[in-house]
Amino acid sequence: MITGSADLDTVFELAPEWEQLRRNWQAENRNTAATEFLNKVGAKAIFHKALALKGERERFLQLLQSAYYQPMLTKMLGCNQNLRRFLGQRHVAPEEQRGQVISFAAELSQKMLATLVKQLGSGQEDGFKALLPAYVQRSVHNAVIDYIRNEASWERQTLQDVSLDPQQDDPRSSVADDITFTPEHRILSGEQVSQLNELRCNLDAMLKDPQTAKEPLIVVDCMFGLGLTPKSATGQEMTMRECCEKLDLQGETMARRIAKCQVLLDKGLEMVRQKIYKDMPGIAECWQRGLNVNTASRRELAQQLGMTEGEIDRCIKSRQFSREDELIERGVVKDTRLPELAKKGAVAAFVPVDLNSATARDITDIVGVPKELAQRLVSERPFKGIEELLAKKLASKDDLSIYIQRGAVVRAKFSDNKRMDLNRAQLEDLVQLGVDADTANVIIRTRPFMTWGEVEEFLGAEAPSWVILRQRFFLGLSSG
Repeated sequence: MITGSADLDTVFELAPEWEQLRRNWQAENRNTAATEFLNKVGAKAIFHKALALKGERERFLQLLQSAYYQPMLTKMLGCNQNLRRFLGQRHVAPEEQRGQVISFAAELSQKMLATLVKQLGSGQEDGFKALLPAYVQRSVHNAVIDYIRNEASWERQTLQDVSLDPQQDDPRSSVADDITFTPEHRILSGEQVSQLNELRCNLDAMLKDPQTAKEPLIVVDCMFGLGLTPKSATGQEMTMRECCEKLDLQGETMARRIAKCQVLLDKGLEMVRQKIYKDMPGIAECWQRGLNVNTASRRELAQQLGMTEGEIDRCIKSRQFSREDELIERGVVKDTRLPELAKKGAVAAFVPVDLNSATARDITDIVGVPKELAQRLVSERPFKGIEELLAKKLASKDDLSIYIQRGAVVRAKFSDNKRMDLNRAQLEDLVQLGVDADTANVIIRTRPFMTWGEVEEFLGAEAPSWVILRQRFFLGLSSG
């Protein structure tokens, strides 16, 4: 884990523009830990720095994994009430628990880094969210739940569902020393390799076909590092900027060249999809996944589901749907089309859209808010409640009713400078913010709390106080 001053020097070797921030920070904190400094810099600055780096990006990413993700994950996993209770019930010794947490954090930090790399590759403005502590916390929660579910399932199936005869032959005698020679491994590997080779052969044939447009496929080849043309190398994926330079795409500005590259990439991917659906049904079945028609973009509806422009317009206008056959009831598609869409993965799952956090595009495409109003909602949020849209004359009563029907909700947001650390708040602060005196005294006596689960366990607070605690306070990771 990177924590020393030498590692902090590495940070400033890669980001010398942060030197002044370093001096100010160390003057206040006298801290030489790279981890603490990166937390001070924040997700947006870290993300934009990673975007700007080229040759040194890999080095910077490895530093982020060790000095940013892993310490945060170790802290969060160590405080996770579900994980601690699960390990405690299985009588795992404290020292072994700490070892498992560190190992778990190392594994999860690799997944976090992979997500960050994808965001960097896409170049989306909100890619920094992969670095936000809230995102990491949600990932920890999901990973712990999956871990507990898998462990419990494994334990149950092994002990109960399998016939365990103590007199049976030793199974070690039938286990291969090298897994690569086991029959099931050979079958699975052979199937995957066969499908990949089939796809490569078909793409190669498309590139050699004089009747097929080459440029879109060459862009696909370069972007995904397929190595099918002299322009690309196997396994070496390119960014859009690199692809523009490699293929010498023309345009007045880099933005126009990238836009042209995007158009070619979309066309190339559509050609590949059509080829898969037509000539490689086995691969199409493996590749297919569910696509929620309530949240899918126009591009996804067209490219993955094959919906027409008219169907897409009617789908977006009629959102949201609670079940697939509502597409027929509301006149989005004809009844003969639904089985085809379902085969391609179309599903309908109603989702709430938080006006305090959703993108302007989602507010428009899912909730049905006009573009100009969606931009205004984004600029004027956070809202304390959905009715605030009426008070601010941002929506009429009838329009608001439609927005709510289409999934619009408001979850109250409070920035940290308006919220207080529950582990540090004074008694008078708690009472002043609406916590009853008895509950406030219990908080003072029983803290610090590591998770909200512990708060609930110790307090057993009445509903009004509990709502106030969750809305007006937070649990700092470094709270004493």
